[in-house]
Amino acid sequence: MKIDLTKKPEGATHINPHSGLWVKCFGGNSGSYQYFRNGEWEMGFGCMSNSYLQIAKPEPWTGEGLPPVGTVCDLKFEHWTDWERHEILCHGKTFMFVRELNSGLDREGSMSMDGIMFRQVRTPEQIAEEKRIAELNLMVGAIKDHPGGHHGVDHLAQLKIQEEACINLYDAGWRKQVSE
Repeated sequence: MKIDLTKKPEGATHINPHSGLWVKCFGGNSGSYQYFRNGEWEMGFGCMSNSYLQIAKPEPWTGEGLPPVGTVCDLKFEHWTDWERHEILCHGKTFMFVRELNSGLDREGSMSMDGIMFRQVRTPEQIAEEKRIAELNLMVGAIKDHPGGHHGVDHLAQLKIQEEACINLYDAGWRKQVSE
């Protein structure tokens, strides 16, 4: 029996190789189960048969290499300034087919994989930390060439002192005020 995983319903953990019914197992291979028939989950009676085949769960993408089909990720080419959110629909040796998720237009298209970079979707915490680092870099850049003297330390030590001062000020809530 050839199993078509594209027809697997959400939540299915096994398949009955004799009937082709998808099965959702609760509590191990001999526990309670439901089977998927006519577009709905129905409760099975008795214990699930050990002859049902368990469906392997794919390993989650770690951000390394080519994202698997179905992955939602950020991508950009080397010459792009911003990352864009896409769903990977399929990929070949040199081109991939994607759905663009940034625009809200649900556009699909192909793109060359030459020079493309991928990353996992950023969490709100990661985005906030990236913003914090960018703002800290602006603060350090604004004071690094200030003619306040070096206080008897070498250049790298002075930069470290300035960086630590900016981190402390930022964490205390200090921000650049935009004049109106």
